[in-house]
Amino acid sequence: METTNISLELPAYAYLFGFIQSDGHLYNNTRNRGKVSIEIGKIDEEILWAFKNLIPFNSSISERVRKTNFSSQHTSVIWRVYDKRFRDYLESWGLPNGSKSKLIQLPSCSFSKVDYFRGLIDGDGSLGMTSKKFPFLSLVTCSSYIAVEYLELIKQITGKTKTSNKNTRDQVYNIVVYKEDAQLLTSHLYYNGCLALRRKLIKASEVLSWSRPPDMKRVNKKFWTPEEDQFITTHSIEHSMKVLGRSQSSIELRLWRLKKLSKQLVTN
Repeated sequence: METTNISLELPAYAYLFGFIQSDGHLYNNTRNRGKVSIEIGKIDEEILWAFKNLIPFNSSISERVRKTNFSSQHTSVIWRVYDKRFRDYLESWGLPNGSKSKLIQLPSCSFSKVDYFRGLIDGDGSLGMTSKKFPFLSLVTCSSYIAVEYLELIKQITGKTKTSNKNTRDQVYNIVVYKEDAQLLTSHLYYNGCLALRRKLIKASEVLSWSRPPDMKRVNKKFWTPEEDQFITTHSIEHSMKVLGRSQSSIELRLWRLKKLSKQLVTN
């Protein structure tokens, strides 16, 4: 089998790797035995056939019906790959052994960023319209490494600096963008012809079709820039207030968030 065209610089493989990090499991056992598997609801079965056709290794797709908290007859579809060569690729890219690891990080090689993050969002995120009928796009992750890089991607695409902290209940980051920012991010992540869950592509179309109602006001929030972050960490609060034109409470809150994020990066 020809395997030289397996690379995370290719959009489909970058998406696949992100999807595996969010919804997949890598198991290694003795004597080079093991498997990679993804189990999802039958509604999304089509994406597993796309994965099966993508990789140059034998794989299988099967169904199972089980009782869950939401249904007495929940049907899921499982994609399994036993070929060690595929597992070797995943491990070389940085996928840890075990299920749903909190240790996931960005790939340890060059990769297609928007396709990789689309894979994560298809597995652990959502997009669509809020109850108030305006667009949103979110990514949920327990990895500080993923959170920091995704926030950087948001800044690159929207030009706005966002911050996020783990919530106290689940200890995860829930990073959400709304309205025009959600549309801009969606247009980059869910571009025409990309590999993605069909239902997410439908939602992406709804997001991109939205127009701001005339009576919906814009809120001009002053976001923190990396230069401002650097300034307040190297100057007094009083001096920062004068130079940056920000209030004392704003600077103190920002310093607290920067310190908290730094600790999370160290511990994770």
